[in-house]
Amino acid sequence: MNSKRTPIRAETIQAVATEYIGQPISAARARSYLNHMEPIWEMFSSLRDLPLREVEPAIIFRPTTKNE
Repeated sequence: MNSKRTPIRAETIQAVATEYIGQPISAARARSYLNHMEPIWEMFSSLRDLPLREVEPAIIFRPTTKNE
């Protein structure tokens, strides 16, 4: 699965900040956030390329007692 994604735009960050968070931000601040957020989203996208369908999750359950 090699999906191409559209890069985040500063306008999108401004719209999300205003509409969902209720905190309008300036275009300059949105651009500064973009410089930090774009690499993070690029890493998230790379996770989709990992072959995890064959990997079973590790389930660890270690009950504790009151005295521990």
